[in-house]
Amino acid sequence: MKAMDDCNALALVVAYYISRFDAAAYERLGRNTKKSAHRAVGQALGVKASTVKNMRDEFDPLHDNPRKGWHKRDLRPSRQKIVEMFGEMDEEGLYDVVRGILQDPTFRDADDVQEVVREVIETDKKPVRESASPASRMKTGRMAEDFFIDFHAETNRPAPGLLHDRRYHACGYDFEIQDSSATTFVEVKGMAEQSGGILFTDKEWRVASQKSGAYVVALVRNLVATPDVSFIWNPTASLEPKQRLYTTIRRSWTVPGAQLS
Repeated sequence: MKAMDDCNALALVVAYYISRFDAAAYERLGRNTKKSAHRAVGQALGVKASTVKNMRDEFDPLHDNPRKGWHKRDLRPSRQKIVEMFGEMDEEGLYDVVRGILQDPTFRDADDVQEVVREVIETDKKPVRESASPASRMKTGRMAEDFFIDFHAETNRPAPGLLHDRRYHACGYDFEIQDSSATTFVEVKGMAEQSGGILFTDKEWRVASQKSGAYVVALVRNLVATPDVSFIWNPTASLEPKQRLYTTIRRSWTVPGAQLS
């Protein structure tokens, strides 16, 4: 396999943005067709348009878009690294990064962007370990969420009421169930097998603590065979997770002292 270079590492960031935000991303890129958008990205970064498309397709199984993508192939380590780094950024923030990559050579050459490039290239040399990757968790999580939607429609569990999808609102939970007297906040966690652990983001854990008894984890086990659902109400009162720190991209805005004098 050809070694990854800076241009391909930057193209991966753009392809992840396109896959994750799909129609909104293509509209932001301002081209009449997807093919022309891929060509424009390729021309800006010195890669083939087909490379941009193929990179997008690699990320597609993780996201809620109409394409299946490369769903039969494990995500390579460099792609997993992109998901880990940029997975918590919203559309506006990630678009700003993409715009800088595509339009501003000084942005591409900035130290923090080059550090991202170095990490992605270095990670690309590692062997695939799909089971523990953030991308694998996203794929399993999406399967579990889809299963839960049907499960609630059939059973009215864990609470009766109207199910509202909040997955793309960055609320710290996936769904709200509303009836005339109460709102239940549901976070769905999936396991491919019958046993294993689960992961909470910092926001999910904080919101679970704030909502306390109105917050419930819908745990969907055994997704690859016969899914089984159980519920953990008020998880911060009953679970004792171990804290982990990992690399992710967060934006900050620095104002030089000269502007404050």
